Amino acid sequence: MPKKKKYVRKWAKFGEGYLSGWSKKMPDKKRLELLKRLVKKESYATVIRRLNQLRNVTKDIATKKKAAKDMASLKKIYRA
Repeated sequence: MPKKKKYVRKWAKFGEGYLSGWSKKMPDKKRLELLKRLVKKESYATVIRRLNQLRNVTKDIATKKKAAKDMASLKKIYRA
């Protein structure tokens, strides 16, 4: 009997520097420009995964809100 393939979950790398200097202290427009450049360099899915992981891991409410807002902005741009 053939072996079943295991489902492999694809996790984006997460840590300092993986969002190319993204900071909650940056203005909205600058953060979005930075993320657009990162989408061109990496991919849309990778950037969304990293923002999602940041949003889920952090305990800082302001960071959660900014990451969620940036995810929504990217979704409007790239999923339209």
